[in-house]
Amino acid sequence: MIIPIKKCVILLTCVLAANCILPTGAEPASVATTNAPGKWQKFWMDRVKTFADENAKLDPKSRNIVFLGDSLTQGFKLKEFFPNLPVLNRGIVSDGVCDFPNGHNVWRGVTRRMKECVFDTRPSYLIFLIGTNDVGVKGVPLDYWMTAYKDVINQTRKKFPDVKIILVTLPPSGLAYARHETLNSRILEWNTMIRKYAAEEKFRLVDLHKLLAGKDGLLPANNTKDGLHFQQPGYVLWADAMHKFFPGGWGGAQRQKIKLNVRQNHDAHAATHC
Repeated sequence: MIIPIKKCVILLTCVLAANCILPTGAEPASVATTNAPGKWQKFWMDRVKTFADENAKLDPKSRNIVFLGDSLTQGFKLKEFFPNLPVLNRGIVSDGVCDFPNGHNVWRGVTRRMKECVFDTRPSYLIFLIGTNDVGVKGVPLDYWMTAYKDVINQTRKKFPDVKIILVTLPPSGLAYARHETLNSRILEWNTMIRKYAAEEKFRLVDLHKLLAGKDGLLPANNTKDGLHFQQPGYVLWADAMHKFFPGGWGGAQRQKIKLNVRQNHDAHAATHC
């Protein structure tokens, strides 16, 4: 069948439009009608809604300490470690810094949730840990992710010039994760980029990789079940590294008491789920 030239042009235009990359902050309505969200996308949407609800209850005059990232951040029980500080958890399981290069997943990426996770939280500190779900993607250069990573920081600083930025390097993966060798090589490259960026911009840095890696460069088996996510001892080390940035919030006898309580709660939980 021969298709008239006019119809061919219209068809080609539609195909190109359907495959273009949505810019950061673009309205997702047109994409949502053709690509329905799956399980993880719905989780992402629900989590972002929860953030919006939490933000609505914040003191409009307050500034907050915002931890931004993926599942490693979501698993951080901030209120247990920093009970006297205005900490907010803005981590989402399986999330990345932005959408994939040729994707239309409007339910992925920190760049898609800046309003709920940064702007409306009025951060005094922004602690940023992201990349595990990005850097392991085959065929995508690390510069692509780093461009979006820096965009998150630049947007934050533009809106809050006095915000204190704390970058966090990615921890290694462990033997329990089948692709640990490939992923860890990319993580090392990514962390080098983060350290360089922090040094250039004079940002504070928490080297979580250095804190958690064993002598073999892997995430120790006694600190992970799946080789990707570290367990409570890892969070104790992360929290301990943070205390120097928050005067009066996590020090001295109080610091030791909180660490002890966290460990006891973890042990009690483990005992009831063995």
